[in-house]
Amino acid sequence: MTPDLLLITSSCQDGVLTFHISGQLDYDSSGQFTRYVEGALAVNRCAKTVTVDCTNLTGVDSAGLSALLSLRRRTDTAGAVLVLERRPRRLNRMLEITGTLDYLTRGNEYTAAARGGDEGNEAGHTSEQLHTTAAARTVSETEH
Repeated sequence: MTPDLLLITSSCQDGVLTFHISGQLDYDSSGQFTRYVEGALAVNRCAKTVTVDCTNLTGVDSAGLSALLSLRRRTDTAGAVLVLERRPRRLNRMLEITGTLDYLTRGNEYTAAARGGDEGNEAGHTSEQLHTTAAARTVSETEH
C-alpha cells in the first residue's frame, strides 16, 4: 500500500493566506506541514486571515491535530484569524471527540459574518447552528 503523502500549496491575496492540503496530516507529515506553514507565515506577515482548505485531506492523527493546534496558536500570536474550510466529516468528528472543534473553527464564524452570509459547513450546519449546539453543550455540562 502506498502512503497517502501530504501535498501543500499556498497563496496569499488581499490579506488572506490560504493553504490547500492533500493527503494525510499525520505523524509522518506533521513536521513538513509545520515547517511549510511557518515559512509561509514568515513571508506573509500581513495576512489577517489564514485559511486551511481541507477538501483533499484524507486523514488526520494526533500529530496532525497537534500541528493544527500549533497553527492556531501561531495565528493568534500574529493577530490573524484561522479558518478551516471544507472539513471532512472525519476531521469534524475528531475535533468533536477531542474537544477542539470550537477552538479550531472559531474563525469560520468570523469570516462568514464578514462575507455577509452564514455559510454552512461541510456537515450542512450553519455557524449559528454550531454556536447554538456549543452553547447547549456548555449549559448541559454545567448542569451536571
